[in-house]
Amino acid sequence: MPDHTSAVPQYTFADTLAEQEAQLQDNSLLQQFRTTRIARADDPFRPHYHFYNPHGRLNDPNGLCYWQDRWHLFYQAFPPEDPRPHWGHAISDDLVHWRDLPYCIYPDPERCCYSGATLVEEDRVIAMYHGTEVGNMVATSSDPLLLNWKKVADKAVIPIEADQPYRVFDPCIWKEGDTYYSLSAGTKPEGPAGKPIRANYLFKSTDLEHWSYLHPFIEDDAYTLVGDDGACPYFWPIGDRHILLFYSHMSGGQYLLGDYDTQREKFVVTHGAKFNFGASGPSGVHAPSATPDGEGGVIVIFNMNPGK
Repeated sequence: MPDHTSAVPQYTFADTLAEQEAQLQDNSLLQQFRTTRIARADDPFRPHYHFYNPHGRLNDPNGLCYWQDRWHLFYQAFPPEDPRPHWGHAISDDLVHWRDLPYCIYPDPERCCYSGATLVEEDRVIAMYHGTEVGNMVATSSDPLLLNWKKVADKAVIPIEADQPYRVFDPCIWKEGDTYYSLSAGTKPEGPAGKPIRANYLFKSTDLEHWSYLHPFIEDDAYTLVGDDGACPYFWPIGDRHILLFYSHMSGGQYLLGDYDTQREKFVVTHGAKFNFGASGPSGVHAPSATPDGEGGVIVIFNMNPGK
């Protein structure tokens, strides 16, 4: 297997908040971030309200969650030293003012750390994401600022394999009782004239390492178009219903609303709509990252495709 070790410096942090804050004061990467933000202060195109990354390109937001009294936003970052996607990281008290933290998930054994989601448990946060060329990965963290992450099994827990009835792509994750569930995004070729249509494939596990494939998850979807795909899925309860947010590379950000049949482990769609009018770009609402707000609702952060 190729060595995909990142060229970006990687740090190990203490386990208490006070020690972590002290280490961050002198962290060389954060010092670079501060210098870059100061240099961009007069850029007329710099967003003043929305979060933007300190270095390199910015792609999908990932794994928005609330952990130990702070909002955590992860995102696909492209460090100048090694411009492959790593998971960038920022925290906030109010979802408006953001503070940079060091990169948190680095490539290897995967070539790139692409889109995924998080699940907050009582004693830890679980990240599930797509590791290019190997499959879907799981990593966990339990420290105060989610600075230290450990990959489950140090390999893809849902590997890319030939001749399977599913596609391994952007995942999300949730839990019911003692069982974890995950959707893997993608398409299936059974659309009109053999064109692809949106598909999201359901898996389950009891230990995060060993996953069993179940079936395509969504029924009665009359809302997505032929050619749409189901990238960046987030499946959460909303009120007494459920919502699936996702991104189509053709049509932009979308959602499906419906009922979760837990006996058949299927999502039965009753409504759907777009967050985006027209194509995905320019200026399209891009990948969603969503999390429950603790009051029956869902909070979503999107990436905005450029339209200068």
